[in-house]
Amino acid sequence: MLYEIDGKPAFRIDLYDHTVAKKWKDLIISIYKGDGEDIDHTRTFFHLQTNNEIKEILIQSIKNINLFLKNEFIKLPKDIDWDSQNFYNSLHESFEKLSGDYDNPTKLIKIAPMAIKESVRNLNYCVHALEHKAYNKKIESLPLQWTKKRIKTPRIKLEKNEYELIQFKQIKNEVYLAYNELGKSYIDLWKDNLPIEYNATKNNHYIGPDIELVFSNNNDIFEKKFLTWCEKNNVNPFKKSNGIGKLPIGKIKIIDLKKLTKNSKINIIIT
Repeated sequence: MLYEIDGKPAFRIDLYDHTVAKKWKDLIISIYKGDGEDIDHTRTFFHLQTNNEIKEILIQSIKNINLFLKNEFIKLPKDIDWDSQNFYNSLHESFEKLSGDYDNPTKLIKIAPMAIKESVRNLNYCVHALEHKAYNKKIESLPLQWTKKRIKTPRIKLEKNEYELIQFKQIKNEVYLAYNELGKSYIDLWKDNLPIEYNATKNNHYIGPDIELVFSNNNDIFEKKFLTWCEKNNVNPFKKSNGIGKLPIGKIKIIDLKKLTKNSKINIIIT
């Protein structure tokens, strides 16, 4: 598959010869339209937004949701503490109530106009970006987010033997399945200071359209503090069936990745 950014060839994905890569390609072909809107451009390049821009998107999205629901479903404090993890956790809980599960969305998500659905999704993306300070950073990876504006965004449950493909390192220019869930992984629980019993705990057990391209090597994807958290909570982070490692599906051949902006657009050419 050839990917163009802003009308110019940027990279090509050469898939590995295993079942997960083949299923991913078949899934993409099944939902591909080739109309230039297959990728969620805004969220793929969301990390290029500034801190203030993300705050503005978040506040406006909350106003849109409250106005549509005709009540103050999400109450913002008069003086927002942008460094408060409790603030972000409460917003993420609101997102979970509004969105529902990946395969079981709420009535709101089923019937709301697209602008409101996008506001709910913004709530999730803005919270993650702000709490993990993921804005305006050096580009070390590129999360290719498939558009959520289609009627359906399918995914495929990993088979037992396919977990063996998971690894606990990342390799430069390798492509990995992204987090194709709505919830928080074990790593999110640790980062957000949430209990292991958190209701919306979901690790990655599905093949979905979203993927991640990485541009650097990392021989150990887990931080020491996370490993300490795992030991404290009786979690084996290296147990592949837990679904918190990286599952590679291919390699990228870089053609040109210069001058990426928050307004860049990606187009896929399936060959």
